Amino acid sequence: MAKVIFQNAEFHKTVMRAQDIPKPVYPEVAFIGRSNVGKSSLINAILGKKNLARISSTPGKTRGINYYLVDQKFFFVDLPGYGFAKLSKTERLKWQELIETYLTQSKNLRLICLLMDSRHDLMDSDLEMAQWLQYHERPFCIILTKTDKLSKNALAKRVSQYKSYFPDHYVLPFSIKDKNLIKSTALFIKESLI
Repeated sequence: MAKVIFQNAEFHKTVMRAQDIPKPVYPEVAFIGRSNVGKSSLINAILGKKNLARISSTPGKTRGINYYLVDQKFFFVDLPGYGFAKLSKTERLKWQELIETYLTQSKNLRLICLLMDSRHDLMDSDLEMAQWLQYHERPFCIILTKTDKLSKNALAKRVSQYKSYFPDHYVLPFSIKDKNLIKSTALFIKESLI
């Protein structure tokens, strides 16, 4: 694990219904992306914890909004992954309502980390999410995950490509295998919360 930027983190609660979203207490950073993009791995890596956020090889495992209390003064908010087709239409709509309510109504939301898989060109579902966030004027950055799977040259091209897609937003490369990227991502997030 990289040098810890955040000192302490613990699971706080899971919210399954929009009406149970807690009242604003601490500054929040939210993590969203397609199922299996690596949200849990990223959260664990930047918090310096191995098993805080549950990692699964099964897409769509996160069924509610998971809140993690960090340093007794921030919330990391892990949102359900999107783009997972095996859910029923009813369940997808329920998730969508939960996510949209949180993203549009959270008063303490400082930053949304929109995770995208660096191995792929921009996917329709990722573009739709980014456009939705822009339309609702929500603050977000792009985090390109699994960058260790690309050569340095391919990664540089991919980062440049995403910066051209999102010129008004930060694009951060990330890999759980690169301590420098873990640290720089953690620092970026911490600065957004202060």
